[in-house]
Amino acid sequence: MSDLSILLTEDDADVARYLSTVLKSLGHKVAAVAPDGAQAVKLAQELNPGLVIMDIDLPGMNGVAAARKILEKQSVPLIISTGRTDSEALESTRELDIQAFLIKPFSAVQLKSAIAVALSQHRMQAEARKKISELSGALEAVQDKADGGALTQERLQTLGLTPREAEVMAWVAQGKSNSDIATILVSSPRTVAKHIEHVFAKLNVESRTAAVAEARRLLQQGVAD
Repeated sequence: MSDLSILLTEDDADVARYLSTVLKSLGHKVAAVAPDGAQAVKLAQELNPGLVIMDIDLPGMNGVAAARKILEKQSVPLIISTGRTDSEALESTRELDIQAFLIKPFSAVQLKSAIAVALSQHRMQAEARKKISELSGALEAVQDKADGGALTQERLQTLGLTPREAEVMAWVAQGKSNSDIATILVSSPRTVAKHIEHVFAKLNVESRTAAVAEARRLLQQGVAD
């Protein structure tokens, strides 16, 4: 866990300096400090850090929106930090695949613990996704033979779905419930529901059955064209 490259997103210069000092004392490298959400997204893509510490309340693009954009593009352990304890602030982060949460002010010991938890959780989630991917690949191979073309993640992405939306949709096509999919993907039912809402909007449908049917129709149409 030592010499970890960390992207710190914090708009308060004094807090950023304090956290940078603590992180360096723990043996980590502060790759950059982003003062706002837009910079955080840009730096995350450029630097590919090993961990992101994201404040919620940021000027311009807030931390929740920035974290969402980062996680759409790359898999990285993410810690949310905030001085707010109201239900609205906490609720806004529920749809994110975050690994740890820190309430300001927090100590160096709490920060060290949060980093350890975030790295461990992210590693276990990655291992679980790998196993599920292998299982999914085997199931897809069987389905391909059975119906001449299953709703695989790769094929679903050609319909304009993000990798995560396509992954969720592939399991929907197999009849899995939101709760089942959340367990498989090491996520939450709420996050899965959000992904399904986005799929419905992109396919212009209002139900899971209609989404599966429309996806099959569009893919078959694409093959015919």
